[in-house]
Amino acid sequence: MKKLLSFLLVLCIAVGIFSVNASAASDTEMAESAMAKLQKIDADGNGSLTTADASQYLKVAAGIVEGDANDYDYDADGVVSVVDAQKVLRVVAGVDSPVNQEEALALFNEGINSVKTKRPGFEKTATMVCPSIKVTTMNAPISSMNVTNLEFDEYVEKIIKLMNTFPYNVALDAEMKAQLEQMRVEAQEAYEPQITAKTVAKASNSHYTYFPVNNLGWSSRLTLADIKSITCTVESGSIVYTIKMNDVTYVGDEYPTGAAGFSKRQALPYGKIFNIPAFDESDGSTVNKVSFSNGTIIYKQDYRTGDSLYADYTYNYVVDITAAPQKDSDLVMKTVTTTNANENYVMNRVTV
Repeated sequence: MKKLLSFLLVLCIAVGIFSVNASAASDTEMAESAMAKLQKIDADGNGSLTTADASQYLKVAAGIVEGDANDYDYDADGVVSVVDAQKVLRVVAGVDSPVNQEEALALFNEGINSVKTKRPGFEKTATMVCPSIKVTTMNAPISSMNVTNLEFDEYVEKIIKLMNTFPYNVALDAEMKAQLEQMRVEAQEAYEPQITAKTVAKASNSHYTYFPVNNLGWSSRLTLADIKSITCTVESGSIVYTIKMNDVTYVGDEYPTGAAGFSKRQALPYGKIFNIPAFDESDGSTVNKVSFSNGTIIYKQDYRTGDSLYADYTYNYVVDITAAPQKDSDLVMKTVTTTNANENYVMNRVTV
């Protein structure tokens, strides 16, 4: 019986490995095929798709100029004809996409993941903005501190004003006044854009740390089920991908928090492409709801070499958190914070 179980286990592992490798090979093959299709349209080789390319197809089909049948049989039906020219014209005119969504996503994944294998140098700029931090308090010892959906900076101003009125102001010493002023500063800073910049050298080990998804060996594991749409166009020598994500909301324990939830967060649609927040609950606070919206990725790669040139990640999230209970107090404080996140990367070209 043990031998049979061991055999089945080995068989399952072997099948699992074969399945993963076969899938990866399939994705790579699809990306290579799609790239060949894209590059085939550029008949004049100038890195842009224009009506001149369709004209070249038509000239070859009419026998006006010579051309290799493999290069001009766009629809792969074995014949170079006016139909090939018509199909190319529809693509360059923007009527038809040069690749379908599945092919476009395979190309995108292959390209964005190569940032961590080719490791080009890049300039990173990350911007976080909190346009709104709503505060709700209940059961406060001072009834006037019970508020609903009051902006955080306004709430702090309310506290400071109260503490500076009789009889509370009588008990204020210099240290307490300084703390109140620090609260005011922190409340104002909470709404100011937080901008960080980082330069990563070519072939360094920092790509693993600073390119999304941070601290993982890959950059995207998106599938068609994870996204709303993807478009793929060729502009001035670059392939430009635009991905739109679906809006999603997680209630209660549906959103994995803290360090322990890292791998589970990376299995979420937004976690497969963005550096999404962890929201640590170890202090006793509770995450009630997390919503992600307006997720957009714009990625550019060189039309001829496939090298990564540019990537821009944007998304918004709203988190509803109840603060940890205070000892010997019935105070309940909740914040609903809206954050707009953006990470922008400009890569140096890679010579392979």
